[in-house]
Amino acid sequence: MEEKRNIQRSYRGIYRNLHENIDEFSKPDSNGLHDTVRQANENFSSVKQTTEATMDSKVLVSTADASYRKTIRLTSGNIAQGIDVDEFVSKCITYMRLGSGIAEDDAPELTATQQHRRRPGRGALGDDDDGGDDDDEIGDEGDMFNWEHLGRFACLPNIKRPATPGFLLGPLSAEVKKRKIIKRSAPFRPDNLRETRPEVLDAEAVQRTEKNDLTTICSKILQRLSQVQEQAQEIVENAVNRGASDEEAQRLMDQHGLRDTGGIDLLKFVVNPHSFGQTVENIFYVSFLIRDGRIKIDFDENGFPALHPVDREEETGTSKHRAQKQQAVFSIDMELWRDIIDVFNITEPIIEHRKEESHQGPGSRGWYN
Repeated sequence: MEEKRNIQRSYRGIYRNLHENIDEFSKPDSNGLHDTVRQANENFSSVKQTTEATMDSKVLVSTADASYRKTIRLTSGNIAQGIDVDEFVSKCITYMRLGSGIAEDDAPELTATQQHRRRPGRGALGDDDDGGDDDDEIGDEGDMFNWEHLGRFACLPNIKRPATPGFLLGPLSAEVKKRKIIKRSAPFRPDNLRETRPEVLDAEAVQRTEKNDLTTICSKILQRLSQVQEQAQEIVENAVNRGASDEEAQRLMDQHGLRDTGGIDLLKFVVNPHSFGQTVENIFYVSFLIRDGRIKIDFDENGFPALHPVDREEETGTSKHRAQKQQAVFSIDMELWRDIIDVFNITEPIIEHRKEESHQGPGSRGWYN
């Protein structure tokens, strides 16, 4: 336990010393950052807990940050603290002008200007006594900025890491060109034009469209439900008034699809024994009417669903009270459809059988006639 406290105390001392002497450690001739890392390494050999390891990481991060700032100060261009940027650029230009890095003076990679500068009388480094006037008279100044030569012979042999994408974009002044979006259109060919006549609408087509409209079909189904319910209730009521027994009244109710709740049996109402497709359509139409609040559904004492048309006044009251809506999934297939017809002895559909139109092939306007 005492050893643990000593290690933590030592790390706190190193961290405090680093922050108190950060300016002194940032000087070029200071070894304070090196000593800080050395002391931290000595303490790290005794670290066994995560607390001390965290303190060691904190010291290392602070030291790395201080080293980075010291490096920035050394390379800021101040002659007293680092390199001179102007002198560095000047030496780079001289390196490129002379084609330095190539040993042979008559190498094919050298231009005529570079070979002239490297003549023995002018010195291997081009430090001629006449100054730079002769170079200007020669006139080939493209060697001054031969960055490819500088990178190949000066940079790559001394850099062991690959270049980052930022150095592969060319000059700093280069602007990334925006990609132009070209709108493609079919060529105009007058010879391929064909005359199109206006579509003629006849009265039968308009009437057929209105007949197959969803709203129209739902309205007819709602009227049919009200009509069938009134007729069935009237027949059963007359039979009871004439003294019919309960069995006879129940038989009449089953015959006309009337349930003890006063509604029409759901299955007998929607099932079309002549068409499975129209049976499915009837289920959809009735579900739309139930969703819109035009028809309500309840269950009799035997659990069979029955349909009731909703009056306008009752529909308005239900909307005001915001009746809770529930959803149910009704599935049916061909086998179940046949079983319903056999069990309920359905011979004729309550909802009128709709005439199915024959589908012809494409006309002059394709499939969109």
